[in-house]
Amino acid sequence: MSDSSPHPEAQLRRKLLRCGLAVAGSLAAAQLMAQTRLTLYIRENRNEAGQMLPLREEIRRLLDLFEQRLALQFEIERYPYTRLYEKTRNHEGIAFGVSAGRSHPNLILSEPFLSNQVWLVVRSDAVFPFRGIEDLRGKTVGVVRGSGYGDEFEVQRNKLFKVEEDVSSHTARLRKLINHRMDVMLFGDFHTRAEEVSQFLHQMIAAEKSSGLSPGEDFVVLDKPLLIDELCFAASPKYEDWIHRINTVIQTTRRNGELNRAIFPPRKAN
Repeated sequence: MSDSSPHPEAQLRRKLLRCGLAVAGSLAAAQLMAQTRLTLYIRENRNEAGQMLPLREEIRRLLDLFEQRLALQFEIERYPYTRLYEKTRNHEGIAFGVSAGRSHPNLILSEPFLSNQVWLVVRSDAVFPFRGIEDLRGKTVGVVRGSGYGDEFEVQRNKLFKVEEDVSSHTARLRKLINHRMDVMLFGDFHTRAEEVSQFLHQMIAAEKSSGLSPGEDFVVLDKPLLIDELCFAASPKYEDWIHRINTVIQTTRRNGELNRAIFPPRKAN
């Protein structure tokens, strides 16, 4: 009886060929990803010394996910909101983290990929019940210049309450709050519980030793956010095809859970 199984040397050659093809395919994909670059504008956040603060780990993971799924590399540029919108409208790139609740003339928005809760931070000796915009009557409310906080807020701006605009240095804004230069600091964050936001702010104070604040500074994040804002990518019609591709990634990764895991990774067991 003859043995019809392949010769060991032939099997080895086939295995090596398959491995070679797999490696070649991976290298080709990596080359394509390296060649495809897309300018992405993200709002800047600086410390009081004017130094750019790094992107949060959660945002980095989110961007890594989009890069992998789109097979490209983002060239990230960071600007204040006003400049960010200007460059986006001039067809120079795509904006990240744009509010779906604001009007964006001449721009195309992607589907929302992240919910941003706008929290109210107050001094612990000035806590008040917050049910709605009317509860801000007579107060000085600190905001980030160029940010939007919903139509209802904008209508009452400097009428029902006074607005204190600042650059996006959160520690500088917190110090103004502690020093009674504002009554409320609005702070956007994707965490859904007030205690998680408070923990993040205290960690930020501890990390930025030059802030002039101590980790035990006494402030409170009120339980009810001002609003929940949906965040999107935005671009001029020149990038419409990229917005369609981004939408496909958002839909796919939302269904399979990758989007949520990038933002809120599973906690490691103790």
